[in-house]
Amino acid sequence: MFAALVDTVLPTLRSSSIIYSPASQSRSNIQFMDMGITWIRYCITGENKPTIVLNTDPPLTIESYDRTIAELSRYFTVIVFEIPGFGFSFPKGLGFRYDFDFITTILVEFLTRLNLGPYVLSFPCLLGFCAIKIANLHPKLVSHMVLNQIPTWQGALEWKKGRDPQGILSTPFLGQIALHFLKEKRCGSWFDLVIAESQTAQKLTEIALQSYKLGACFSLASCFQFYLQEQQPDLEPVKQPSLIIWGECDGSHAHTDKSLTRQLTLDSEEVHIQKAGHSPEVEAPQIFAESVKNLIS
Repeated sequence: MFAALVDTVLPTLRSSSIIYSPASQSRSNIQFMDMGITWIRYCITGENKPTIVLNTDPPLTIESYDRTIAELSRYFTVIVFEIPGFGFSFPKGLGFRYDFDFITTILVEFLTRLNLGPYVLSFPCLLGFCAIKIANLHPKLVSHMVLNQIPTWQGALEWKKGRDPQGILSTPFLGQIALHFLKEKRCGSWFDLVIAESQTAQKLTEIALQSYKLGACFSLASCFQFYLQEQQPDLEPVKQPSLIIWGECDGSHAHTDKSLTRQLTLDSEEVHIQKAGHSPEVEAPQIFAESVKNLIS
């Protein structure tokens, strides 16, 4: 776990100032929840019921979700947060960890302290496995699930190999150091690969690069090493009504068997969006919002 300190030390040193930084002022409803070991940066919009909770999918930050929030808030109270260790959710102590159980525990506490449940959880990509675990352990906390761009655990391991074919990011210390210097350079090529429309990819790249200039975290190497490990966590198919969403223009999932996502839930509907990629909630927010609304109707 010592390699994770490369991703933890600098944010920890800067954690006391983050709530006064430009990251606290980009939107009028930005808030920071003090979880003791980490900050969680989030915003709450709207007063409709139920409440839907989305994490930003790194390197996206809250600033990329304006249209998503606008569409969803027509039907829901909308909470968007940044994953601890990413964006401006800075770790606050050297005891912060990136493993699956640790992150899941923090998110359960976050949702409990918000006290706006039961929730529709929409945690895209890798964090979706935490959402499944939360739904397993705390069924009264979760009313519905949105499985957004989520493969099986084995599918995620294969996806990781595609993103890190030489194993650099998966190598302790080397991965953290390499990404520290390369994250800005990799940003544009990532969005070009996974976002359907080039104009949207360019806009998201600009927002992400601006967030890096302001000090945003991007602890993907630590995530690969400690969260997404070979041994799958103990996960059961979710019993809550679920919506499976796939953007079909996601180049990072070109070889993923998307049908296997059905194994993650016992009760599901599916939406495949042809003109969206890795972030359907951002690329096609109206379709996304209406699809989730139909799920709970």
